[in-house]
Amino acid sequence: MAIRHFARDDDQADDLLQDCWVHILERLHQFRGRGSFTAWAIAVSKNVCRMHLRHESREGVLKVAVEAAEHLVSRDLDLTDQEDLPTTAESLQKLRQQAVSRALGRLPDRERDAIVLRLLEGRDTAETAQILKMSEAGVRSILLRGMTRLKKMKEMRELLPEWMGWN
Repeated sequence: MAIRHFARDDDQADDLLQDCWVHILERLHQFRGRGSFTAWAIAVSKNVCRMHLRHESREGVLKVAVEAAEHLVSRDLDLTDQEDLPTTAESLQKLRQQAVSRALGRLPDRERDAIVLRLLEGRDTAETAQILKMSEAGVRSILLRGMTRLKKMKEMRELLPEWMGWN
């Protein structure tokens, strides 16, 4: 599962990954063996990430991308200086990743999970359906609904038109 899509930065993603493993190990006795261990571990990790997003939204931390954008605008960048170009490109990439994370955080859980598993992690529809415990047609329906919601989000239209070919 792409945990980095649920986190602000790499450090937070590392912390979230550790939390997922702790929860998996603490609940290992609950694994009944009815499905694959991987699907069960992903389900536990999804729940940990959902709890994290709920906590983040309560704390108001999902405003990071906006603050980062304001910081870039307020900073006096000299784009003719070659040393600043990689930093600027990295900053723009980080802004895009944060915008995706923020937009995904605003989706309903099932839509976000389907998009992360199918589009961002590249899993096939059958595997996504097994993990989400739904039919393949259900996955396709949820994906369409989620992508429609993403298209309506301002940050997705402005920062990421090339991400999904929305030019």
